[in-house]
Amino acid sequence: MRINNFMPIFLEQRRGFIATSGNKQTRPVQILRPSWRDMIKNYPDSSVDVITLYRTIGNGLIEMLQNSPKDWENTCAFRMSKGMNYSGFKLSYNNSKYRAKGSIGGVHKGTDKLNYWYRVSELGRYLEDHLGNPEFSETLKKARLGEIKEGLSKENWDRLRTIKGIIMFKVSGWGNASGHFTLWDGNNLIYPGDPQHNNPNSQYYYFKMKYEQYHPEKKKTIVIQTDEIKLWELK
Repeated sequence: MRINNFMPIFLEQRRGFIATSGNKQTRPVQILRPSWRDMIKNYPDSSVDVITLYRTIGNGLIEMLQNSPKDWENTCAFRMSKGMNYSGFKLSYNNSKYRAKGSIGGVHKGTDKLNYWYRVSELGRYLEDHLGNPEFSETLKKARLGEIKEGLSKENWDRLRTIKGIIMFKVSGWGNASGHFTLWDGNNLIYPGDPQHNNPNSQYYYFKMKYEQYHPEKKKTIVIQTDEIKLWELK
């Protein structure tokens, strides 16, 4: 019997979603997710720096970083792509459905011939389509200049601490990214980027992030903050 050449990859249990049309129900749509065991093994965590990551993915990424550091310094979508590709959930090369109107690119072909998405917004929409509804989804109240950001309720935190999986933070105000992807183990972010993003006492803690920064082009101080949190459970 041949099952994927006996590769030790396990996709977690099927999740059934039933659609309705008029008074009729369709057959359940089965959605597969990678297992937590495989993702935590294959996902490049904070011990893997950007140079090591880009050398591993290859096919010109190092040169692209050297030529335009600001455009390629954000690695979170690359890391999530690598974790998923090597955990039995291979990403498509075609991202046209998820790109903003008029934009191009968004997917890098690695030397391993696998596809690496590098825009959080596009990968987020792709995962929403292919992983199904997240087990946790919360929109945070917007904070204005001078205001303190309201974080999650105790009830939400109690829920989050029982779930492990893929977490996405949608952030407004950044110039070169629309958010952050990583894994959540129930207590910590596996790759927060800056350690302050994983520090509950910091204003940069992703779950309640809000800080102010002068924008030279707009010639005014703007607010950068987390707007939405989504978490897909992996078992």
